[in-house]
Amino acid sequence: MRIAVSSSTFRRPLAAGELTQLEWLERCASQLDADGVLADLADFPRTDLEYTAQLRKIAVDLGLVPFGLDTAGLFDRDAAAARESTLALATALGALVVRSALPPPGDLPPATYVETVAVAKALGSAAKAANVTLLVPAAPGTLGEDLAAVKRLLKDADSAWLRPCPSAADDPAAIGSRDLFPAISATLDDDPATVLAHAGRSWVLLDARAGERPWDDAAAAIAALRDAGAQRRLARAEPLK
Repeated sequence: MRIAVSSSTFRRPLAAGELTQLEWLERCASQLDADGVLADLADFPRTDLEYTAQLRKIAVDLGLVPFGLDTAGLFDRDAAAARESTLALATALGALVVRSALPPPGDLPPATYVETVAVAKALGSAAKAANVTLLVPAAPGTLGEDLAAVKRLLKDADSAWLRPCPSAADDPAAIGSRDLFPAISATLDDDPATVLAHAGRSWVLLDARAGERPWDDAAAAIAALRDAGAQRRLARAEPLK
């Protein structure tokens, strides 16, 4: 199990200027012992190539995988420029994935669904060219209201570069033991045993919880996940002979 910490957990100190992105990376490595990071595009003070290269270099120097980007609206009909710039940023950062939810159903849900499938097909082609996998989480009020809805739309889009992103709250039966999921989303409050049962060999994307102690909360959540993983490995180990 590998854990990537989302910058959404630290949105308040980042927005308030109490924490820079570079400091966030350093502390994710030194204080949290994370395997990687998931940087929200909304938390970038700059997106030019020089700054992005600096982020990537620092992450690599710290032993962190710049696992992915979080952003909103990539599947919106009029977001062609945002899709292009986001994938270019992901490539420059060395990100393996970009996570973005589906759009709201709008006034004419069937028409919006057809439009979104067309956008998803084009986005899948662009993601393939950039060698970046698009992760799609379920989100209330969108065409991906639940994991089943996300899987249904992505099946219609038919691209190996578009993958559902389950959460620890999803029913294991809905996830499916034979499906491929590069990562699952988990919150700081999720039960570690449940997260492990869902994750398998996937990355765990550790997301936000409102609070004034994000470092303490994230450290406690990661420690609980590591401990649960160690206990699980011990339980599966064969007895010594």
